Amino acid sequence: MELPDAMHRVLSLRNHLQTIVDKDPEQEVQGLALPVLDAVLTESSKLLPAGDVAVDASRGLITPDTVAAGEPMRAVDVLLVADQLYRALKYANRHNEGPFIA
Repeated sequence: MELPDAMHRVLSLRNHLQTIVDKDPEQEVQGLALPVLDAVLTESSKLLPAGDVAVDASRGLITPDTVAAGEPMRAVDVLLVADQLYRALKYANRHNEGPFIA
C-alpha cells in the first residue's frame, strides 16, 4: 500500500466511523468489518516510522484471536485510533518528497 492510498483508506474509515458514532456512541464494530479494519490499520501503520505514537497505540488493537472470536469493538475507540493514524499519515505525507500532497 502506498502512502496516498493509505491516507484515503484511513480517512474513509474515519469518516464512516464518525457517522456511526454520531448516531450511536456505543455502536460496535463486528463481523466482516473486523478483518477489513485490521487490514487497513495494519497496512497503513507500516508506512510510519517505528516509535510513532499512532502506530504504537494501534498495534495489537485487533489481533488474530479477536478477529477469529468475532469480539466486537466500540466504534468510538476505533475512531480515536483511526483519527490519530490519519493525522500521522498526513504528517508523513507533508514531509515526504513524493508528488502527493493532501
